[in-house]
Amino acid sequence: MKRILEDREKRFFKVLSLYEKYSFPILVGKINYPGNNKNTLEAVSAFNVLYSLLIEQFREYTIHNEVDDGFDGKSVLMVLNLDKMKIKKMAVEIEETHSLGRIFDIDVYEGEKSVSRKDLGFKERRCIVCGEDARVCARELRHTVDEVLSFINSRIRRYIAKYESINDMV
Repeated sequence: MKRILEDREKRFFKVLSLYEKYSFPILVGKINYPGNNKNTLEAVSAFNVLYSLLIEQFREYTIHNEVDDGFDGKSVLMVLNLDKMKIKKMAVEIEETHSLGRIFDIDVYEGEKSVSRKDLGFKERRCIVCGEDARVCARELRHTVDEVLSFINSRIRRYIAKYESINDMV
C-alpha cells in the first residue's frame, strides 16, 4: 500500500511540474481498480481501452502526453490546449456513456486544483456494485474488495470478449 501511495504522490507532483512547464490543464486518466494489485490483466486491458479513447477524443488538443506505469497501475497524463471545464465535461461523458466508463477515473487539473463533477452540475459517482452513492459504500465498507474486483473483472472480460468477437467478424 505504501508504494501505491508513493506512486500517487509522484503522479501529483508530475501534474504540478507539467502545469508549471506548459500552463495548460492536465488530464489524468487511470482505472478505478481496488486492491493492492493494480496491474492485473484486466486492469491493463481496461487502461488500454481508456488510453485509446482519450487519445482519440483529445487528439487535436494534445500538447503533450505520457503513460506512467507503477504500483498504482498505469496512468496517462495529457497536457491539453482546451478549457478545463470543457475537458472535464468530455471526460464525464466518457465515464457516463462508455460500457467500461464506470471504472475509468479521469481527472482534470489546473495547477494543484482539480475540476470536480459538482463544478459542472453532475452528481457524485455511483457505486459500481449497487448503484448507491460510491463514497457512502466505501466509507461504510458495504462491499468487500473481492466482491468489487469480481464485479469489475467480469465487466472488463465481457467487454474484451465482445470487442474480440466483433473484430473476428471484420
